[in-house]
Amino acid sequence: MKRLLMLALLPALVPVLVSVPATAEQQSRVMPLEQVKSILEATKDNWVAYRIYQGRQLYYVTHLISWRCGIKQLRYSENSDALDKTWPLPECNKLIPNNIPEDAKIHSQRAKSNSIKTLAIQLEFDDGTTSPVRIYEPCEGVGEATCGYLKEER
Repeated sequence: MKRLLMLALLPALVPVLVSVPATAEQQSRVMPLEQVKSILEATKDNWVAYRIYQGRQLYYVTHLISWRCGIKQLRYSENSDALDKTWPLPECNKLIPNNIPEDAKIHSQRAKSNSIKTLAIQLEFDDGTTSPVRIYEPCEGVGEATCGYLKEER
């Protein structure tokens, strides 16, 4: 009799059980910070890319923007290692953490091509630790292709 009663009530309970929303914590797709750090370390050669487009030099930090969940601050400097600027990082969307928002600043543009010889980058993570200072240079002779390489690490 109990089984029959449960079977009779089951169709009524299923919509209630299915429609209970998960908490934001349960829905979060953000990796643990140590994993984010490991991925960024393994992909450090891809942090910066340069491009000459319509006679202007651009540099991109798209890779870092896509891994911003876990990054508290992105410090950088052009043609020095002063780290005197901070890049605006979009807020982390925990449901789609690697998605780059449409309005995110992913590159910087210079009026004169080849005016940026180096870009120094340092990340500060959510736990207060920092990455080494990494110096990137544009590739030579690649035209409008996007390219950059890690020259030095301190």
